[in-house]
Amino acid sequence: MLKTGKEWLIKYRLAIEIGVFCCLIISVLGISFLLFKNSNSVEEQSMTMSYLQNDRKSSVELESVDHVSESSVEKIYVDVKGAVYLPGVYEVTSDMRLIDAVDLAGGFSEEADQTPVNLSLKLADQMVIFIPKLGDSETLQTDQETQVASMEENVITVPEGSSEPNASTKVNINLADASELQQLSGIGEKKAEQIVTYRQDNGSFQKIEELKNVSGIGEKTFEAIQSSITVGNE
Repeated sequence: MLKTGKEWLIKYRLAIEIGVFCCLIISVLGISFLLFKNSNSVEEQSMTMSYLQNDRKSSVELESVDHVSESSVEKIYVDVKGAVYLPGVYEVTSDMRLIDAVDLAGGFSEEADQTPVNLSLKLADQMVIFIPKLGDSETLQTDQETQVASMEENVITVPEGSSEPNASTKVNINLADASELQQLSGIGEKKAEQIVTYRQDNGSFQKIEELKNVSGIGEKTFEAIQSSITVGNE
């Protein structure tokens, strides 16, 4: 019987060795598969965590942007007048345009002149929006200031109803400097300097006619300014 067992082992030795080798290969492959699977699982978990973190960060950033955007938009009031169907004061937001305010006011009427109207103009608080009618000379004016330039103190003015200046508006040729003298008709910078130089060299004028003694001041120039000058004792 022992001999028979040995014979069997010898006979099937190759098959047994092949079977054992195959089992080893299968074991190695199985272990490798499990290790690879675990590695992929860890990587997938890491990628999932990274994705969730990025998604959360993006959500926070979007919420922050939305919050800033909402806080920068304010409620304001504008007054819409002129050729619209429903003129009046309307509550709008600071990110709206002029066309939005016109729409709130019912839109342009049939007689509205849209040519001078800038529909893309951004609205501002307390803005007055005037829509002109066809044929009107008025135009829409927004964010513009009318500046009125006042005349200088030394400019001679003739009161209404008077043909010539009174004493308080006349230029005192004994006291006026070059810039004040240039306010007189026909007196430029050069003649004004000559008058000042003459006064410094010869003293004060005793009468206005002495102005003709200054070089460059002829009869015509004197006649043009004699009603506008004084020596102070007249």
